[in-house]
Amino acid sequence: MLALVTALTLSAGCAITKPVFVQEPLPLPDRPDVPTLSPGELSCLSDEAYFKLVERDQMQFEHIKRLEAIIRTTHKE
Repeated sequence: MLALVTALTLSAGCAITKPVFVQEPLPLPDRPDVPTLSPGELSCLSDEAYFKLVERDQMQFEHIKRLEAIIRTTHKE
């Protein structure tokens, strides 16, 4: 009986397998169609507000580019 328990205990370590994770390519979502503004619509803004708006749009665009780059790393090329 002791031999059987020992054999089962020792063989249990061989039966453990490591999980293998396979990364599927993530789909690259379409960029949203954002509304455009004409210069006349922006003329009522102060220079400070205008530059904040431009900076905000640029930061969002750069963030989108970084996220797209991360998604593209899941694609095999």
